[in-house]
Amino acid sequence: MKRSVPDPPPETTTESKPSDPLRDRSALYRAIDFYLTGNQPSPPDELRFYNVSEDVSFEDAQLHLADLLRCASVSAYQCGEHLKGADRAMVFSVWHLLEIAKAMVDRSIDCLGMKQG
Repeated sequence: MKRSVPDPPPETTTESKPSDPLRDRSALYRAIDFYLTGNQPSPPDELRFYNVSEDVSFEDAQLHLADLLRCASVSAYQCGEHLKGADRAMVFSVWHLLEIAKAMVDRSIDCLGMKQG
């Protein structure tokens, strides 16, 4: 698709500084690439708010996840019951997403049972 206006438009005044960082698109793109592409280093495990023991099995983790999703789903549903309009719709959309995630976790737990049986 061809643009009729170049990005950025050419400067018509001579008052702007060529080294102004706000006008430097390449610096902006580098910053966006760094912060939005996920290339930044992750924090060490000891700085996390909640850590999972390495002794927890995959099946136990899935079962715990199913319980957490159930609790979050119930909380979202109860919050939505007391709202109206767009706020209610937003909370119920979160509830639906939680229900979908819970269904996927439940299915993965069922598949674990089939492999073990």
